[in-house]
Amino acid sequence: MAKLDYLLSILWLLRSQKKMTAEQLAERLELSVRTVYRYIDTLGMSGVPIISESGHGGGFRLPDSFLSVPLFFEPTELKAMEHSALLARQADYPFTDALEKALTKIEHRLQESQLEDLRRHVGSIHIPSPSQSALLHPILRELEQAVARRETLILQYEKSFSGSAEERHIDPYGLIYRLGKWYLIAYCHQREALRVFRVDRMNSLSLTGRIFEMPEHFSVHDYMSRIHEYQDQNPKTKTMEPTLVTVRLQGRTEVLDAICNQWFLQPYLVTRRTDDEAEFRMHPDWMLQYMPYVLLSFGRGINVLEPQKLRTILSETARDLAAYYED
Repeated sequence: MAKLDYLLSILWLLRSQKKMTAEQLAERLELSVRTVYRYIDTLGMSGVPIISESGHGGGFRLPDSFLSVPLFFEPTELKAMEHSALLARQADYPFTDALEKALTKIEHRLQESQLEDLRRHVGSIHIPSPSQSALLHPILRELEQAVARRETLILQYEKSFSGSAEERHIDPYGLIYRLGKWYLIAYCHQREALRVFRVDRMNSLSLTGRIFEMPEHFSVHDYMSRIHEYQDQNPKTKTMEPTLVTVRLQGRTEVLDAICNQWFLQPYLVTRRTDDEAEFRMHPDWMLQYMPYVLLSFGRGINVLEPQKLRTILSETARDLAAYYED
């Protein structure tokens, strides 16, 4: 056993047996008495209030106030952690193995009746197999570490349908898991703006060693919330049905699949009428601010049937881009 396991075992024995001598602890743990004293000193230096009583009937014990402190987890807490591990594996969480290893250590400390009860609860829930490949784990780990270090990355990112990858220099701000996909929010140096990148389209990434400074008040949660804030933007309309606009799109099946699978558009998807047509309902401000840039990335693969306002904005945006690059 590792040293930490022995320390926890001593605490567990003192909690359950009330009082034990160094010789008794050594016998139970198959250690030398000298090693037991050394571990007792370690626990004392770490702040555990172990009381040492000398003489006949003496030994080590924990104060009554410490006995009331939970040393391990309640059954409901253990069940929640086990279920979290199942959900983490389904989500292709890159540190699932470490989580399951930690839970295994906890299980080794449970009594057989506790372990059997835990297994019944865990077996009552079935989580489908991961939707994404475990091949994403290495790149997810690198991204998580780069976010923590605030290190600029060079990314080979595959564009939709083109099949080709382009190089992006990005400052990674945070990872998001939503609707079966992992996304990275990052500042793109080429676009000079924040972008959301799908992790499964990242062919490779390399570290630059350059440390960036994240905006002081930036929050991944707040950023994602702002994307949908138009649903409840005007306090005066909180009790009324908001005015929404219908967006009808027509295009190749694979193009519509890609658009409908965009996680930030899925809340607005009303129906896929046919294989080549889809309908959305959204706030007009949101439509005008974001949809032109989403749809332009698909080129002639998509056609806006309605509203005319969106068709006009798309046309104007395309002309502006053409004029910009002709200069």
